[in-house]
Amino acid sequence: MKFHRFAKRVLAALAFVSIATAATVPAASAANPAVILIVNTQQIFNESKVGQSIRAQLQDQAKKLQAEDKKGSEALQAEAKKLSEQRSILSADDFKQKVAVLEKKEADRQEKMRAKGDALQLGVNKARTDVEAAIRPIFAEVMKKNGATLLLDQSVVLAGGVDLDVTAEVLKALDAKITKIDVKPISAADAKKAAQ
Repeated sequence: MKFHRFAKRVLAALAFVSIATAATVPAASAANPAVILIVNTQQIFNESKVGQSIRAQLQDQAKKLQAEDKKGSEALQAEAKKLSEQRSILSADDFKQKVAVLEKKEADRQEKMRAKGDALQLGVNKARTDVEAAIRPIFAEVMKKNGATLLLDQSVVLAGGVDLDVTAEVLKALDAKITKIDVKPISAADAKKAAQ
């Protein structure tokens, strides 16, 4: 009988402890809730002074490449027209040989322009990477200032969070820190070396 009462008391005590523990666990979690902030990185790249500078440099260099491409294409078209006019005075073999040379020039020109376009894109990617490196410490400062434990990009937020958006704050800090990064074309070989 004594044993039975003792067992009941132990079970009651264990039940109380488990209930008390269950009640305090959510309370402890509620004491330190996650503080989440949201930032729109696309907006930062579009509206920041450095982002606008990168875009303007890209447009300027792309226009120069298009002008170079057009000039090269027109020169080859002029050569093709001249060759076409000489067709009647050239032997079939000479004509074939000159057409092959012209086709090779065109292929080389296209390859050169493609390489220049790729180099420009690699340069833009490098500039964006430099901007991302400049933003990281700003993110850390904004999180610390706001007591945040998590920073999410707007692209992963499905709804809400307008009052948690710190994009304007990050944008202001980035504009104060950096306004321009030079966009320089980078060859694929140089990009490979830098990655290693």
